[in-house]
Amino acid sequence: MRTALRASLAAAVLAGALLAPAAGAAYAATATTSATSATSATAATAGPQSVPVAPETDPDRFTGTPVYIGEGLVAVLRNKAEGPEAWIRAVGPDWKPGDHYMFRVLATLSRMNLTQTVNGLELELIKGNTTAPVLTVTQDGATRSFPLPVAGGGGDQGAACVSGTVRLALGGGLLGDLRTTPDGPEVQLVDGATGNAYKKLTRTSPALEKGDRTGARIVNPGSAEPQLRYDTPGGQSPVETARFPELPEGCRFTYAFKDEAPVAQPTAGPTAEPSASTVPSAPKAQTAGQTTVVPRGGVAAGAELPAEDRDDTMTALAGTGLVAIFAGLGAALLLRRRPGAQR
Repeated sequence: MRTALRASLAAAVLAGALLAPAAGAAYAATATTSATSATSATAATAGPQSVPVAPETDPDRFTGTPVYIGEGLVAVLRNKAEGPEAWIRAVGPDWKPGDHYMFRVLATLSRMNLTQTVNGLELELIKGNTTAPVLTVTQDGATRSFPLPVAGGGGDQGAACVSGTVRLALGGGLLGDLRTTPDGPEVQLVDGATGNAYKKLTRTSPALEKGDRTGARIVNPGSAEPQLRYDTPGGQSPVETARFPELPEGCRFTYAFKDEAPVAQPTAGPTAEPSASTVPSAPKAQTAGQTTVVPRGGVAAGAELPAEDRDDTMTALAGTGLVAIFAGLGAALLLRRRPGAQR
């Protein structure tokens, strides 16, 4: 009886030890779910500060200097490789410096989009092509100014020395954003369907590889007037060229201009020296013992003898004729002297 009781107690202890981790994991999962639900419920009722936008693929691309401009908005000021920008985001009326600011974007100002009106505020990016761009905010006739940060890209000249962007539709479902920097022309290729960056063409890497989604090449990338030659998405012309925008006034390039070497055009005839195998051999000198074949019959009438053989041959023929004449005369005389010959 005691033995059976001890066995039962041992089995119960063993079962408890085995089930404890599973029970702990289930409890932790329940607690996590409850915490997540509570956080979501709080975010739904806490106002605009608690509704951040989806995580950015490259957070550094959109960070900058946030300044509160009123009406529950901040302007995130940037002045980097993309040029001067002001990203207007909704943060709520209680936002203060040091708070999180990566919330919903309502507008963006740049060299390509200098003015916007958001929540009754008239926004304008001025001096965008200088080294000191400024965001102005006008409300009820009063204007405030917010200088952008000091530029930090484009060599020692800053992002203020980056041109505006020209967007083109290319073949293969791609878009091309053309701009000019102190380091030369650039083309950022963008997937037209997803909006994701695809590849970039630069002065030192000016062309897509053969067989890529489309054909695109910066022609004369190191010259003063580079152009983009690209396949179009259709229409009357399958191939087009486009000029790059000019560098802002007062900016300079970091390299010396150099045109591409012109492509050699083929000449009308061959210019290469003929090889030994293709040079015809010189005629061999005739030897003294060479035999000349004289055509006979009808062909002989038009035959032309070599100049060097003409004199000797004619002399031989004349001698042969004389021999024949003398032989004939001798035969006639013998017949006349023969007895019984008729007279």
